[in-house]
Amino acid sequence: MASMPGILTDWPWKPLGSFKYLLLAPWAIHSFYSFLVKDKSERDISTFLILPFLLWRMLHNQIWITLSRYRTAKGNTRIVDKGIEFDQVDREREWDDQILFNGLLYYLGCYTISRATHLPLWRTDGVVMTILLHMGPVEFLYYWLHRALHHHFFYSRYHSHHHSSIVTEPITFLQSQKVAINTMIEEAILHADRKGIKVLSLGLMNQGEDLNIYGSMYVSRHPKLKVKIVDGSSLVVAIVLNSIPKGTTQVLLNGKLTKVAHALAFTLCQQGVQVVTLHENDYVRLKKSFTGSETNLAYTRSYTQTIWLVGDGLTKEEQQKTLKTTLFILYTQFSPKKYRKDYSYQCTSAMLAPCTIENVHSCEDWLPRRVMSAWRIAGIVHSLERWSEHECGHTMHNVDKVWHSTLQHGFQPLPESLKELAHY
Repeated sequence: MASMPGILTDWPWKPLGSFKYLLLAPWAIHSFYSFLVKDKSERDISTFLILPFLLWRMLHNQIWITLSRYRTAKGNTRIVDKGIEFDQVDREREWDDQILFNGLLYYLGCYTISRATHLPLWRTDGVVMTILLHMGPVEFLYYWLHRALHHHFFYSRYHSHHHSSIVTEPITFLQSQKVAINTMIEEAILHADRKGIKVLSLGLMNQGEDLNIYGSMYVSRHPKLKVKIVDGSSLVVAIVLNSIPKGTTQVLLNGKLTKVAHALAFTLCQQGVQVVTLHENDYVRLKKSFTGSETNLAYTRSYTQTIWLVGDGLTKEEQQKTLKTTLFILYTQFSPKKYRKDYSYQCTSAMLAPCTIENVHSCEDWLPRRVMSAWRIAGIVHSLERWSEHECGHTMHNVDKVWHSTLQHGFQPLPESLKELAHY
């Protein structure tokens, strides 16, 4: 938006939202109908082709926008050292309004100017006239008007919108591929090590006990690695612990027993919170891994607990048996499918990025804007703190130390308005 919006800053059809395309419907339908029912000698191919031409322009724009953003995300070169921000995306999301406006002009011209219909596919004199008009008055008027737009009155009301856009734009199931996946991850780690990268975060689906023993496989294969491998598990534990309401005396742990799940259960038991499991196998595994705090660990078949710590494997039947006041706090990397609307889901472990961080947007499509997943934040904090050890395998950093360091670097816990898990 312009700094001081003037008249016609917004298109007249803005209140219509996505229904704005219906403005073209009467003319488009009429042109198609006329083309189909009239005799071949009376058909107007020029009017008929207006809608396909507009659709092609939209497709062409979208292709270049996609390519531009792909290059911004994946490319190694930069024209300016600044990434595209959400404000710019919001300002430019109505790029198709210009195409819609052109379509209205085309249809109005065809139906009001008799010589604008039944145009031939090619006219040499028309091409020459177009070139001369562009070289003469059009070019002059364009630069004259552009210079006028830099005047304070016009700039603040209209042209500042254009200059505020810094970045130029046109407008787990493959078990048989485990070796191939690990090879790709290993090559990326070795490439980062050769480039002098200090820290490499293992993102979603790039870590796991079954896949690569939470990343420790690469460290054992290459003991002289200088790059530090971080799986982010300690920060995930910290976020989940700080999401549990104060005064909670009992939680239910349900889902795949990962490194994070063991750490959560152990820490909560040490804090005097009873950890309950629904499955006897989980209870036995947790009890074997504890030394002294297992008195706060229990096995039950009841679904009366109101705080659930949820990992992979939460079933529809389990969700349907819970109380309406149940709060689901996720320690899994991916959001489970929501089967009921009368209880609360929190999003996967994530935090709000500080405003000082640029070129960083949402990491996953289920997270709100400028919200980063814990697995990625952990690598940033590890690098900023210059910690010299790996966080992979079954080892973890001190949870309190990681939590306080993360807060000191400006990352903030999600407000309640952003914690609710969005489902699409």
